[in-house]
Order: sequence, then C-alpha cells, then structure tokens
Amino acid sequence: MNNILEELFNNYTDLTEQKESISQLTLEIENNKKWLKRNLNKRQKKLLLRIEDGKDLSSEIISKESFISGFKLGLKIGYEVNKEQKL
Repeated sequence: MNNILEELFNNYTDLTEQKESISQLTLEIENNKKWLKRNLNKRQKKLLLRIEDGKDLSSEIISKESFISGFKLGLKIGYEVNKEQKL
C-alpha cells in the first residue's frame, strides 16, 4: 500500500511542478500561432489547421491514457485497502 501511495504522490508532485512551465509554453505557442496566421495564405492556413487538429488529437489520446492510468492506480489502492482490512 505504501508503494502505491508513494507512486501517486510522486505523479502528483511531478504534475504540479510542470504546471507553470506548461502555462508559459501554451501562451508562447498561442502568440506564435497568431503571428504565423497573419503571414500565411489561405492554403497555408488550412495546413496549419490540420497540424493543430493533429496536435489536439494527440493531446486527447494522452489525456485518455492518463485517465486510464489514474483509474488503474485507484483500483490498486482499493484492492490494497480491502486486502489490509481482511487481515
């Protein structure tokens, strides 16, 4: 049980430390995207939209995998708690 809680804590602290970096990167990406759109023709803008769609799809897949990992971790914790209570 301690290993599972330690794993959960480590995952949480890693995410909170990265939150500020992610916010800064997101702002920089949005600013660069606005600048780029102003300097593209119609065909290039369509290509940029397809690239953004691909990025969004990959983010969606990552979010799904993260949820599944968290759910599995929750199941492991539940199993360990129930196992300890039976002893």
